[in-house]
Amino acid sequence: MKLMCPSDSVARGFQLIAPAYGAHSVIWTPSKIIPFAKEAVDCFKDAKKKVLFVTNNSLQSPLPRFEKLGYSVQEHDVAYPPLAVAQHLRSIGLTKKAFVVAHEHFKDRLRNQGITVVPAKKEEGARLVKEDILALLSGIQDDSDIGAVVIDVDFNLCYDDLVKAANHLRRPDCLFFVGASDSKVCLESGKVLLGPGYFVSMLEDCTGRKAEVIGKPGRLMIDGYLKKFHAMDMKRTVFVGDTLVQDMGLAHACGMKKLLVLTGMAKLEDLDSCDSDLIPDYYINSFGDFYHLLNKK
Repeated sequence: MKLMCPSDSVARGFQLIAPAYGAHSVIWTPSKIIPFAKEAVDCFKDAKKKVLFVTNNSLQSPLPRFEKLGYSVQEHDVAYPPLAVAQHLRSIGLTKKAFVVAHEHFKDRLRNQGITVVPAKKEEGARLVKEDILALLSGIQDDSDIGAVVIDVDFNLCYDDLVKAANHLRRPDCLFFVGASDSKVCLESGKVLLGPGYFVSMLEDCTGRKAEVIGKPGRLMIDGYLKKFHAMDMKRTVFVGDTLVQDMGLAHACGMKKLLVLTGMAKLEDLDSCDSDLIPDYYINSFGDFYHLLNKK
């Protein structure tokens, strides 16, 4: 284990990929920015290093916040699940409808790419499902035109959404995808959010199907999205992340160097018990520390 120093990152000509944002992250969180993170990104760019961003947060596009904070970022420099899922569904030639359990922003991004998404947008104050088994069953239609089930974060998740998804997945020709696969998200306040990973596990257990992961730690946000727009040599790329399973797992799967920052969920003591594939090549207290290190260089 060693600290990644300027001679490692700049002189050798690495490019960087960093998770953009989330409950804990490399450059910002929902409530604060990581000190000197932007300045560190600028230092790498001044040294002619390509810097790209990956996040599992599907609730909104990160581009407006990049712009607000003064980052120079183009649309295709950032990968997040709605874009990667849409790109993948188009690449496999899906012409049927997608049953999507996710936030409305996620669904809208798929619709914008020509994907037919069901169910329709949930309205505020929508009528509750009648608490009657026959009424529930009557709403489960055997729709052979559903070609894929997609799961991500949905703050308005309902029991009948999961029941319908499970029944669609009974058909072997119905594909099964998950955007973000996080099971829980620990917030700065100490509170915990349930991630979509638990609901995906329920559906896998119920149907005997295995979801293909599009978001981290799946490879498709890199292989199926970023590589479409950028020339990338995985052996010359450092993936910067703050989680072991999601971030270090993705870096390992793609053959990138792994750099763990300690501003998020993972702590050094976690390395004593984690899978060997998830142990980072390097670690640093904060991505912002690179600003000071590179200036000293």
